Amino acid sequence: MSKEDSSGFTMMEIIIGMAVLAILIAIASPMIPQFSSGYRLRGAARELATDLQFARLLAVKENNSFQLAIINSNSYQVQKPDGSLVAKNRSFMLDYPDVTLTPITSVTFNSRGNSTWNTISTITVSNSAGTKTITVDPTGRVKLG
Repeated sequence: MSKEDSSGFTMMEIIIGMAVLAILIAIASPMIPQFSSGYRLRGAARELATDLQFARLLAVKENNSFQLAIINSNSYQVQKPDGSLVAKNRSFMLDYPDVTLTPITSVTFNSRGNSTWNTISTITVSNSAGTKTITVDPTGRVKLG
């Protein structure tokens, strides 16, 4: 068998390849928590914006007012304003434990899908990676910023 007919990697090539891979992993591993924190922040903000839209659509569908009421810094409910019907209850403790919601308030939509406030309502979602702002204008439009 000649040297030109052999195929595959030598042991030295495999060891060098593994050493390069180990160095790249060692460089990248401290950045993993930072990236995952940002993903959690964006995920929580998207979920909250979706549930605001859900409350709006539910108000139109049921021809009745519905609100998204923030219970504490990491949970909220989609419900009728009098609390007689809770359509959705959500806590961020399990999926997004480091995420906080401020201010603790509610956003109410009437049967036409409009916000009952005459000003823009703002909810801030934050964690160690930063903040995301969700705004609801008087027409009921939900915007994730």
